[in-house]
Amino acid sequence: MADLKKLFVLEGQFYKSAFRLVLPLVAAQAMTLVLNFCDIAMLGRLGEGVSEAAISAAQIANRPFFLFSMLMFGSMSGALVMCSQYWGKKDIDAINSVAGVTFAFLLPICAAFMAVCLIFPAQLARLITDDAQVIEMAAVYLRIISLSFVFNLLTGLFSGILRAVEKVKLPVAAAVVGILANILLNAALIYGMFGFPALGIRGAAIATVLARLIEFGIVIVYVIFFEKTVRFTPKKMFRIPGVMVKDFFRYSLPVIINEFVWGFGTVIHSSIIGHMSKDQYAAYTISNMIEQIAFMSMIGLSTACCVMVGKAIGEGKDEETVVAYARTFIGLSAIFVVITGGAAFLGSGAIIGFFQVNAATKLHASRLFLVVTVFISLKSFNCVNIVGIFRGGGDTKSGMVIDAVFMYSLGIPLGFAAMHFLKLDVAYVYAFLISDELFKLPAVIWRMKSRKWIRNITREKNELAN
Repeated sequence: MADLKKLFVLEGQFYKSAFRLVLPLVAAQAMTLVLNFCDIAMLGRLGEGVSEAAISAAQIANRPFFLFSMLMFGSMSGALVMCSQYWGKKDIDAINSVAGVTFAFLLPICAAFMAVCLIFPAQLARLITDDAQVIEMAAVYLRIISLSFVFNLLTGLFSGILRAVEKVKLPVAAAVVGILANILLNAALIYGMFGFPALGIRGAAIATVLARLIEFGIVIVYVIFFEKTVRFTPKKMFRIPGVMVKDFFRYSLPVIINEFVWGFGTVIHSSIIGHMSKDQYAAYTISNMIEQIAFMSMIGLSTACCVMVGKAIGEGKDEETVVAYARTFIGLSAIFVVITGGAAFLGSGAIIGFFQVNAATKLHASRLFLVVTVFISLKSFNCVNIVGIFRGGGDTKSGMVIDAVFMYSLGIPLGFAAMHFLKLDVAYVYAFLISDELFKLPAVIWRMKSRKWIRNITREKNELAN
């Protein structure tokens, strides 16, 4: 028992706190997957020929938003690192300042993305595919959903700070309501149900914007009238000490670069596969959704890990306790990935069979999921270490270096060679593209064992007052 205690946390309060964070986040991720499935499924039942084009167009049009969301996720992850440690010290003023500097950083980026997507939607789609039908559909979709970027920014900002102080129920509730609204609006506007006009892919985009507006409305009403922990006000948020700006860029910038580099790498993945056949790209979109089912617990688990590891460091807990927290989350991630990965594996055939796509697309999708099954455990281990442990510990640079080096020096070049020179099937191309998860494993293990990721990055109140 003593040896086990050195490896894992055995106190019941730890698991109570962990699951209080993890389960709502996993539930929100599950609901997001339900939405993604409904989006793709509704577009995927427009009939053969149209379905493949609509699925591909929606996936391609979401790439610019995906890049923006990666920048936002990176910024919020950096803010989460700082806020979780300040939450351990119960320094609410510092948390407000982190929220303010994060918003000030992201707002001009959001405006730039919106402008580019509104003005050059077809040109952006053409970077990923050369299919005229898909480009036309993607341009329509992208121009409309660009209007939702600002709602995503504000919702993500407040929800992220609330998660950092262990207030996860409201953000999850708002996300669930938004997702349910999105599904109903999809049915109404894609197919013309409930007396609405049938708008096809245009209707899917409009539904997305309206759902994000509803989600934002719930969050902002809560923040203004009911939130009692952080007590956000413009005055407190924009009272930003100079050292806070310095710390934000010191600890957040590597995470922002990390997420953008990783996100841009996945856009390159899409571009490489997008220049294969329409059937293969549609299969990639379907299999990607099944992969998200297998992986759905990892983002929630990694976020909870980041909060609890960061809070422990901010509270001044000893190094052995912090390392035990980290090891325990690695163990939990293994359990969760077996459960969700098993569910994805058992349901993959039914999911693929649901779509009204041709036999070739279905065959490609089933082969792609076999690749996903092989790599999912590696991806989960790397995610909980880089996103959860290293970042929660205050080490935001290591993940950036590891992800960038292995993705761009090995994964992407190998995938490009497999597609362009070897002319391999999409399943083999994708296997090479994500092979960096295997290659970076030794570096992740070494960094974890070194304990150099344990850093207290908070400042005392007198330093922030200057």
